[in-house]
Amino acid sequence: MQGEFNDLKAFIMKENPSTYYIHCFAHQLQLALVGVEKNHAHIAFLFNVVSSLTNVVRASCKKRDILHEKQYSNIVEALNNGDIQVTT
Repeated sequence: MQGEFNDLKAFIMKENPSTYYIHCFAHQLQLALVGVEKNHAHIAFLFNVVSSLTNVVRASCKKRDILHEKQYSNIVEALNNGDIQVTT
């Protein structure tokens, strides 16, 4: 796929020299986060904790259901308190 993309990019840039090539935002964000993580141990630790937590929750239907119920109750409470509003 990478070769096909590069061929398409080259074709477009050849047809229109004023075209700018920009990586997708997700890839740019990943590169920025990796750069920050390499220089800051606390950020690397945070990513490891979040990754581990995500794996635990995804592996267990029971834990996922508990998380959904808790998030649902937080949203209902925020709606009742007026902290968030429903827009249409």
